[in-house]
Amino acid sequence: MARVERRFQMLLTEEEFELLRTEAEKRDLSASELLRSCFRNEVFKSDSYQRLEALRELSKIYPEAKI
Repeated sequence: MARVERRFQMLLTEEEFELLRTEAEKRDLSASELLRSCFRNEVFKSDSYQRLEALRELSKIYPEAKI
């Protein structure tokens, strides 16, 4: 599948933008790279959380199963 890149704008306060730049500089990244990394991490974290919740629900249905 071809990768499609899209643009979007995000409005930040001056304080938020300065915090973003400061954190990006600490990691030797651009502000855009730091945001991309944060978005990717949040998607994976959310996905993992949903998987754990599903396993908990399954363990309630099948308490004798070893998960």
